[in-house]
Amino acid sequence: MDVSQYGPDWYSPNSANDYVPKTYSVSSTSKLVSTLQKAKNGDTIVLTSSKYKLKTSLKIDKMLTIRSEDVNNKAIIQYNGAAGTPAFEMNPKGKLTLKGVYLIGAKDQYAFASLKENMSSLYNLTVVDSEISNFDYVLKAYKHSFSEYIKFTSTSIKNCANGLELSEETDDRGEYSAENIFIENCQFENVGKNVVDYYRGGYDESTVGGNLIVTNSAFKNCGANEEDGILLNTYGIINVNLSGNKFLDNPVKFVARLWGAKNNSHSNNEIKNSGELIVEENLPLKLMY
Repeated sequence: MDVSQYGPDWYSPNSANDYVPKTYSVSSTSKLVSTLQKAKNGDTIVLTSSKYKLKTSLKIDKMLTIRSEDVNNKAIIQYNGAAGTPAFEMNPKGKLTLKGVYLIGAKDQYAFASLKENMSSLYNLTVVDSEISNFDYVLKAYKHSFSEYIKFTSTSIKNCANGLELSEETDDRGEYSAENIFIENCQFENVGKNVVDYYRGGYDESTVGGNLIVTNSAFKNCGANEEDGILLNTYGIINVNLSGNKFLDNPVKFVARLWGAKNNSHSNNEIKNSGELIVEENLPLKLMY
């Protein structure tokens, strides 16, 4: 295509792409922190040491990849920050890809969280070939935050009080916290509650989204502290696909309660000692107009 034939004369479509992304190797915690601060959009940070101990959150406000040098010998990021703070603080325009990392908390912290306020733009999160353990929340999406996508692929989540919690849009105006959530080939074990809590309240048909795909994943001994008795809570989400998963020994009443009137589907799931997976044509009403 001859791009000179399109658009205004004063705009060059190549001007924004002049920067060539760089790859940085970091061998210490201090180097990781300083490199993260100076890195630019599209850069990659390679973890070359075996362990990194963090006491303060890593601020993600640009598009970055953080990965282990050797995926067969994953680096450990151990987070010992204050209770209720995240290892990775997702800021507006933050787009993080985390690959081949052991991310370990100290029970009271969050692995990932949006800002509590001033989320003026979306954030995105991709986690691949990693293991996350010993956190209060794996992901805490605060009210008025939004993601185009949240992706967990080939990742193990163990021994966390809460999983992925995206349910703070409780004004019931049709708002929700992420457009797309993908969970593929993952393992969840000993996650107390909110294993996946993805909420879209209200009956405003102008908001037609919310997309959840959970495929080829395993859930074991999860949901023991779940108040509503639902392992995967997808209330009001329009498009849901649960297929090829294993649900083993989860002490809940329901694996999921799908919305039959919308594009909610399930297939080829193995369920043992984990309640039922049911489809209801219409959701229970929570408010009346």
